[in-house]
Amino acid sequence: MPRTVLAAVLLCVAAVGAAPVAQAQARVPVALSQLQRPAGAEDGRAAEPYVVTLAPGADPERVMRETGVTRVRFVYRETIRGFAADLDPEQVAALWARPDVVAVERDGEVVGAPVGPSVTGRW
Repeated sequence: MPRTVLAAVLLCVAAVGAAPVAQAQARVPVALSQLQRPAGAEDGRAAEPYVVTLAPGADPERVMRETGVTRVRFVYRETIRGFAADLDPEQVAALWARPDVVAVERDGEVVGAPVGPSVTGRW
């Protein structure tokens, strides 16, 4: 049973690790005028939560420093390289312009499929 759980976890990690590579190939620059601004943002600089995925070996602190990111929620250094931060549209555009940025995605909730007992009827 522990092997089954470990295998499932490893498959999930492998899928997550491969996703940024596929996204890097399909990367499309976004014009600053195309970025959505949240309702009620009077100055147009309201920040929203994002997750930024970096290329392997990239330094999250350097990327944050060079793009003016200061409202950091979390820095990822193990399975993926990157960070979660509150970003305004100008920071999103600056991050997309960097070659070491693989993805810039709005943060949000993810709901998975329910997990049930294995074929043997055991958890």
